[in-house]
Amino acid sequence: MKSFTHSHEQPSSGGLRCTRPALARRAPLAAAIALSIVLSACGGGGSDPGSDSGSGTGSGSAQALNFKDAPGLKPAPAVLPQSNSMNVCDGYRFGDRDIENLDVPDGKTCVLEAGVRIKGNLELGTGSELYAQGIRIDGNLQGQRAASVLLEGSSVGGSVQLEKGSQVTLTDNTIGGSIQFDENDSAIHVTRNIVGADIQLMDNRGGVSVIDNRVDGNLQCKENQPAPQGSGNQVKGNKEDQCRGL
Repeated sequence: MKSFTHSHEQPSSGGLRCTRPALARRAPLAAAIALSIVLSACGGGGSDPGSDSGSGTGSGSAQALNFKDAPGLKPAPAVLPQSNSMNVCDGYRFGDRDIENLDVPDGKTCVLEAGVRIKGNLELGTGSELYAQGIRIDGNLQGQRAASVLLEGSSVGGSVQLEKGSQVTLTDNTIGGSIQFDENDSAIHVTRNIVGADIQLMDNRGGVSVIDNRVDGNLQCKENQPAPQGSGNQVKGNKEDQCRGL
């Protein structure tokens, strides 16, 4: 942290010299008032706006997404809309349903509650938002430029692949394949997941937190800014590059 001190010899822009007045023994109140006036004129007496003494914004400092904050959307119809052989979740919230492949279109939000099983892939469009808890995906969870992705207490038979999007939180999931996050620009939280293959975190720019995961493959992290933070990860393969100490 840089320490900034004010010079007490140079005049301020208004011509007032920034010298501290001597405190008179018999007039402490007047002296205190005079000192306050001088410091105010010189920009002293408060926190330096250029200092970084406040809360930090380093890797993992942003709050993880939480399912309790998922938006309240309209209930889904008995039969979801279809597009290109995909079911479409276009601003719906539902649970306890078996469906085939599911698509969340560009700019739309989907909330999936416990009991949903997707017998295929879940695909996310540009600017889409997904909040999912207690679901099962037999295939992959894939997305490009998704705005928000929360997957909590769920299982994925394949991999979770998200790139060029924003905030992501994966907590307490079982992933049969890999977790692959590339070129995302907001906070990423990967916590207490069981991963059958690798965790690969490449060129993300919003801060990455990797905590208490069990990984059968490798934990690989490259070119993330800032570097990932975390601890307690059990990795059967190798911890590589930026994640060697995690």
